[in-house]
Amino acid sequence: MAQRRRNYRKYVWWGAGLVLVLLVVGIVIGMNSSNGADNPGDNSEVVEQKDESNQDEKTEQERKDEEVANQQKVKQYEGEDPNQAEELSGVVTYAGVSDDVLMIRTSIDQYLTEGSCNLTLVRGSDIIYGDTTNIVGDVSTASCEGFDVPVAVLGEGNIKILIVLNADGRVGSISGEVNIE
Repeated sequence: MAQRRRNYRKYVWWGAGLVLVLLVVGIVIGMNSSNGADNPGDNSEVVEQKDESNQDEKTEQERKDEEVANQQKVKQYEGEDPNQAEELSGVVTYAGVSDDVLMIRTSIDQYLTEGSCNLTLVRGSDIIYGDTTNIVGDVSTASCEGFDVPVAVLGEGNIKILIVLNADGRVGSISGEVNIE
């Protein structure tokens, strides 16, 4: 039977590496703890002298920094959180004719992931057009998918826009006007 030679070299290298790491860690810890203990009288005197000479400058500088910081603080939201409102709200962001199509775009103040937008276009006291689209969520708000109405259906003149929003058990409305020439 042949004898196997065991290779102890890798264990020796691992052991030497571990000892070296422990030695370096011990030296670093020893140096950090001895820095403050070697000359406590000398260091404290130097620190006290620097503190006394720069105390007025630091307080003035700190005051200026605090004033600048206070001026830069801007309230992100003013008023109440629109997502907590009982009614939905928004605005018509665009209502105009492009390529013989009346395009109506909206922005809803609340963040919604689903719901409906019911469009009614009124001239005088007559309802001339109606349509429904879905609500689409955005990063922090929502919008209606958009309404594209052929101008031939509407004719010319001033038209009132009324959009009824319905989502999450809440209702709201958006209104606007557009003049088609």
